[in-house]
Amino acid sequence: MAHFLFLLRHAKSDWGKNVATDFERPLSERGLRDAHKMANWLLQQTDLPTMIVSSPALRAYQTALIFAHALDIQPGDINFDKRIYAVSVGNILGIIRQFPETAKSVLLIGHNPGLDSLLQTLCKKAESRADGKLMTTAAVARVSVAGTWQRISSNSCELSLFSRPKELP
Repeated sequence: MAHFLFLLRHAKSDWGKNVATDFERPLSERGLRDAHKMANWLLQQTDLPTMIVSSPALRAYQTALIFAHALDIQPGDINFDKRIYAVSVGNILGIIRQFPETAKSVLLIGHNPGLDSLLQTLCKKAESRADGKLMTTAAVARVSVAGTWQRISSNSCELSLFSRPKELP
C-alpha cells in the first residue's frame, strides 16, 4: 500500500514581534498570505492529507490551522508533537514510523534545517535551489512512500510534488 507524506515548512514568521522565545513567534502578514495561498494550491492536488502532525511552535501551529481549515481536516486529526521542534532527521523519522498505517496521507509541519535534511535523506531528487535552500517558508513537498510508515527510508521514497509560494502566480 502506498502512502503519501506531505512536508510543509511553517509559513514566514514575524521577527518584528517582541516575544519571549523563538517558540512563541507568530506568522507575519506575508506568512498568513503564503499559508492560505499554499493551502489553496494543495487543495487542487491529489492524495490529499487526512491527518496533520505539526510542531506546536506558534508559527507552525498557525500554519497547521490554516491548512486544516482548507483541507477540511478536523481538530481531532491534528497532532501537535513537541518532538518536531528543532530535532534531527533520525528523530523525525522516528515520529513518522509511529504514524498509523490507516493514515494513507499525512501532512508533517515543521522547521528547518530538519525538513531540508529529511527531504534530502528520503529523496535523491530533492536538491537545494540556486539560493541554497530547499524547504523555504511555506514550501510543500509530497513524498510517495512505497510500503509502510514503519519501513520508510530512501529506498521507499520518491519526491512526487514540490512547490513554493514564490513559484505560484
